[in-house]
Amino acid sequence: MTNAQLYDDVRQAQLGDRGAMQRIIEAYYPLIRKASRSVPPAAAKDFEQTIIEKIVRAVHNYDLEAIPDFVTFCEMEE
Repeated sequence: MTNAQLYDDVRQAQLGDRGAMQRIIEAYYPLIRKASRSVPPAAAKDFEQTIIEKIVRAVHNYDLEAIPDFVTFCEMEE
């Protein structure tokens, strides 16, 4: 996903476009899965869901006029 595509998807997701939110989650899902390998297998699904919830919140709270890029903003939300 290019930065322009991510910007458009964040903008659309903030307007309620569920498809745009799904594209954002799908773009980051490989990283989510990789991170979930660091927790016990029994907790992996809950961990993934928690990360997805954080992404959804970050998308809705992100100011598209702000200086930091989206990934930096997500890291600040921890």
